[in-house]
Amino acid sequence: MKLVLIGSGNVAKTLAVLFKHAGHELLQVYSRDETKASEFGEALGVPYTSHWQQINPDADLYIIAISDSALTEIGRYISLPGKLVVHTAGTVSREVLSGISDRYGVLYPLQSLRGSAPVTAQFPFLINASKPTDIELLTNLVSSVGADFQIVDDEQRARMHLAAVWVNNFPNLFYGIAYNLCEENKTEFKLLLPLIRETALRMDGSDPAKWQTGPASRGDGGTIKAHLDMMKNHPDWQQIYSILSEEIKMEVDNSIR
Repeated sequence: MKLVLIGSGNVAKTLAVLFKHAGHELLQVYSRDETKASEFGEALGVPYTSHWQQINPDADLYIIAISDSALTEIGRYISLPGKLVVHTAGTVSREVLSGISDRYGVLYPLQSLRGSAPVTAQFPFLINASKPTDIELLTNLVSSVGADFQIVDDEQRARMHLAAVWVNNFPNLFYGIAYNLCEENKTEFKLLLPLIRETALRMDGSDPAKWQTGPASRGDGGTIKAHLDMMKNHPDWQQIYSILSEEIKMEVDNSIR
């Protein structure tokens, strides 16, 4: 499949490498920043441009991997009638592209892609398109890289994005709190890494509630109070701890009924 990547951020770079390695032909990359465009294109050995009017018109698929706010404006700059155009955003409707082409959709990678951190495993995609034949085309594309996928509408994708925040962004905040607790206590945060890995590796797609452990799950009020006392200099952490402990208690109570 012949592709054009529009954008030069982490998502664009990851998808460009992924699809190029799978044998798809990358015709061109675009960035509004000429330096970023040249760096991106030269790294991949493909043509590049920083001018909308120079976007190659011969691709089978145009993947727009830019910020959510920029997506609402892109229809002012390009028109690709008859071409399949998709964006990669988690919460933006596919309809934002309807003014660019009558063939439009979404190719959302369900993974955290940030900075120079490598992607350590395959990741799935949420896909959709305005025409059934284009859904099939996107299905074939993601299947070519061995990726799982699900065809979802805009609301389902937005709600999955919300679920992703719960499993990715919030745990990362908790890791940060744990790191600071270790620093204050002069203990090694790295000693918690086996526990972090074990917790993640237990997940098998079924209800994670069955793996819940800890003082809240067993109704150990004494330990909870002791933990709260240890965080007396961090009232915000105490509040988070208390709210989550109550949620775990309710989860346990509901499972018993």
